[in-house]
Formats: sequence, C-alpha cells, structure tokens
Amino acid sequence: MKRNELNFIVDKDLVLSEFLKTKLTKKFYKHLKFIKANVLVNGIITKWYLKVKEGDKIKIIYEEKEKDDWPLYDKKLNIIYEDEHYLVCYKEHNILTIPTKSEPISLFQQIKAYLGNDSHISFLNRLDKETSGLLLVAKDTYSANLLNPVKDNIKRKYYALVEGYLSGEGVIDKPILKSSNSNIRLIDLNGKEAITYYKSLSSNNDYSLVELILKTGRTHQIRVHLKSIGHPIIGDRLYGCPLDIMRLQSYYLEYICPYTNEKRVFITEVEAWNEMKK
Repeated sequence: MKRNELNFIVDKDLVLSEFLKTKLTKKFYKHLKFIKANVLVNGIITKWYLKVKEGDKIKIIYEEKEKDDWPLYDKKLNIIYEDEHYLVCYKEHNILTIPTKSEPISLFQQIKAYLGNDSHISFLNRLDKETSGLLLVAKDTYSANLLNPVKDNIKRKYYALVEGYLSGEGVIDKPILKSSNSNIRLIDLNGKEAITYYKSLSSNNDYSLVELILKTGRTHQIRVHLKSIGHPIIGDRLYGCPLDIMRLQSYYLEYICPYTNEKRVFITEVEAWNEMKK
C-alpha cells in the first residue's frame, strides 16, 4: 500500500468538489471518490460538498494497492529517460507488456522490481509481445490521468518491414473487430474505428520499409491494416510469414509533460533490419 499526496491552492471561491474538477481529470476525480480519499482544507478533513475560499490550501491523501500480486522479474531495464513522474523504456521483442496467467513474465514486473513493489504504474502506450520499441510509463495514477492517451497527448511512430513492393503514402481507414473464437483481429464493418497513416521509405521487389503513424490505438492495428492492403509484416506469426522476430519497431515517442508543459521527444536507434532505410 502506497500513500500519495496532492496539493493545491484555491484560486477562487467555489464548492470543493467543483474546484477539484478543475484540477483533476474526470476519470481520476471519480477514482478518488470511489476509494474515499481524504481531502483536507487548511489541515482539516473536509466534506467534498462544502465551500472553499481563495487562498485555502487543499491536500488530498489517498492510498493505492495493486490488484494483481505478480512475482517480480528482476532483469535490468533499458531506461531511456526518467523523472519523478514518468519513465520511458525500451521493450525488447518477445516479452509481454502486461503479464497473463499463461505467460506470467512481463515488462510490468521488470518495472515493478525497479521502482518497488508498492509502485502503482500505468502504461500510457502498449506494444504487442512481438513488437519492440519505446514505452511511456506513469509512476502513479494521477500522472497517468494527466497524460490521457485518448486525448492524443502521446504521439508514436513505427517502422515496419513488410512483404512486397509498396510505394508512396496513404491512409488505411478500416474498422477492426476481435474474432469471436481467438485473439486474432479482423477487418469488419461492425468493428471499432481504426486509422493508420503509412509512408514507404524504401522498397525492392521483395520487401518495403514503411513508416507508420497511428491515429487510433486498436490491438494489432498496424499488423491487421498492413495485411489488409496485401503487405503483411515480415515475421508476423498471426498475420504474415513467421520468422525469428517480427519486424515492427516503435521508434518515436512524443508527449507534452503536464507538469512543465515541455515537449519531450524520444527517437531510438533503428534495429538492424531497418538498414534498408539508408
């Protein structure tokens, strides 16, 4: 169980709950109400429906406990950047981001081993097990909700090596639906909106190196979309031809830090199979 604190100074007279809504995301506000967080005004525990005045000091005290008790995985992390609130790391191929009962070893447990078992981390972007690249992690729930990925606060770019000759650039706008009897995703009019921008960087008769930008973030989106236009990713065991590793890498990550309003951009070294780009 980890104890957390948030501190604010009231900038105008308001009902406490209305003031907090101006400082917290809707999701996080509801979370604090649900866990019955203590709110103190000038050091005194106060009801959420009472009024506060300009200059009052607000302190929110809450505790968080991880729902899952997974074993720690004490393997060295490839950390690209770290501050008090966020961490950017590089995920290798063939390791899950989040553990499952069938595969209980994941990057989640690596980060927990690094930060401490009482840390309450949130992944702000996800990568499939087979995909390598940059991941952004919030060290607490408040920081996670300040960088809500639904609001396009996080930008990502990928490299993929695909089958066949692909030239030019374009948009793949095809809805994706989860298959009813497997983890495979399908292009289906009843699916969720999915939009991928692609640009061919280099091509030959056998392969093409493609840069991809996601507007939406559906599971397997890049993989399903590229297959749908006849260019599955090399090494994709579900949607293409299986090899040792899938040639898909998240090489670019950008976000605006909500605490400083600074833009942070991270570009990782391209993997060996990306040499077609040169």
